[in-house]
Amino acid sequence: MMDIALVPLDDRPVCRSLPGLVAAVAGARVQVPPADLLPAGRRPGDPDGLARWLAGRRADATVVALETLGLGGLIASRLRDDPVAAVLSRWAALVEGPAPVYAATVVQRTPDADDAGEEPDYWARHGRALHAYSAALHLGIGAAGLPATDVPAAIRRDFLRRRQRNHVLNQAALGLAAEGVLDTLVVGADDTATAAVGTAEWQWLRTWASWLEVTDRVLAHPGADEIGAVLVARALTAAAGRAPRIAVACADPDGLDRVARYEPVPVGVGVASQAAAAGATVVDHAAADAVLVVHPPQPGDADWATAPPADTDPAPAARTAALVRRLLAEGRPVALADCALGNGADPRLVADLAADGTYARLAGFAGWNTAGNTVGSALATLVAYEVGRAAGTLDRAAARRLLAHRLVDDHVWMSYARPRLRHERGTDPTRHDHVPDGETAAVTARIEQLLQHRWRQLDAVPGLAVAPGSVSLPWHRTYEIDFTLEETGGHP
Repeated sequence: MMDIALVPLDDRPVCRSLPGLVAAVAGARVQVPPADLLPAGRRPGDPDGLARWLAGRRADATVVALETLGLGGLIASRLRDDPVAAVLSRWAALVEGPAPVYAATVVQRTPDADDAGEEPDYWARHGRALHAYSAALHLGIGAAGLPATDVPAAIRRDFLRRRQRNHVLNQAALGLAAEGVLDTLVVGADDTATAAVGTAEWQWLRTWASWLEVTDRVLAHPGADEIGAVLVARALTAAAGRAPRIAVACADPDGLDRVARYEPVPVGVGVASQAAAAGATVVDHAAADAVLVVHPPQPGDADWATAPPADTDPAPAARTAALVRRLLAEGRPVALADCALGNGADPRLVADLAADGTYARLAGFAGWNTAGNTVGSALATLVAYEVGRAAGTLDRAAARRLLAHRLVDDHVWMSYARPRLRHERGTDPTRHDHVPDGETAAVTARIEQLLQHRWRQLDAVPGLAVAPGSVSLPWHRTYEIDFTLEETGGHP
């Protein structure tokens, strides 16, 4: 059994647990640091402790989020003032720990919200103005002077000073890839837009990767939270010595050319880079071992977290469902990336596929947060499935559990239960909420009721259900949940 040491981006389930669920599909195992070393919300992890943990690991490969190893986590990278030299000293553990090393770094985001939940405190008042200022800086590159803004000068300077420090670190990570310390580096673009300082930084890093002639092992695309799972898939393909051949299909002719919300490039561009990062080769349909189906971005500003719609358009869902059934009839494994709306899966598509048992026949599914998060995790699952199938280590029970887990999280929670719960609680969906300790038991009990009701309605993966009493709120908010699945019997 292959062992992979993982230093995740933080302790959220998609960062901490999803990579292990993906590895298990191919019969591999992931080692994660103790919880007290990992970041939790705004509390940073222990980067020096993580460096010691990694240096002492016995494993066959390392997957590492450089923000966590260097600064204590993704949010810590936005808040801490550690100098570049201190971060680089912690990264020295990369040459002492298990090799090969598959690493990820993230271009810092500039969210369009007056919300300081995951940002410096001044974001609560100046977040939207900083987002607009960031876009103006990008659009005005090369112009004389700075764009006009009402953001105070001290805050502007702090905003850009933090970005400049992180950009220097991202450049240093490119150097580690060029030197061979990193076998692979993925540069993620976290929650960005077509015009933003982060998009400019991301483009500069892509240019430097080209100049350094390391584009074979430095990949850049939208996403962040899914990269641990993607790099686990890459470690699996490298160990197997085989790159799965994957075709990409979309029911709408222009679907892969659409730009999803929170992203700077068309979804098809992201798919190509995510596939390369996961160790797969994108090929024509006739030559493919497996197929990734993309349910493409839909028009409008609806979003399951911030602006949940009353309904979704049935026509695109019907076209995607028909395509999935046609491909499954050909006998090849199919995974589905639901990019229709941000922060949740399309209920109409899920219901269509569940109605006749089609959903349970998928090799993988994802439909959460951004299109990059969705595409990366769906591809990682499909790659692990193919590696296991070719090597004879495919764990079909693990694949089934992951298929059920993503459906519970991406639809049953995100696009069904979460909007209902937040409406009941009367909280503003455009801002992260906070669940006080005294309300946690009642809130998680209500979540469990909603999950169980919708899960019984769908009956999409028979024999599995959310274990009673297992729902928790990792960051004391309703944006994400954690839960455990249990066998109920009766599955094929």
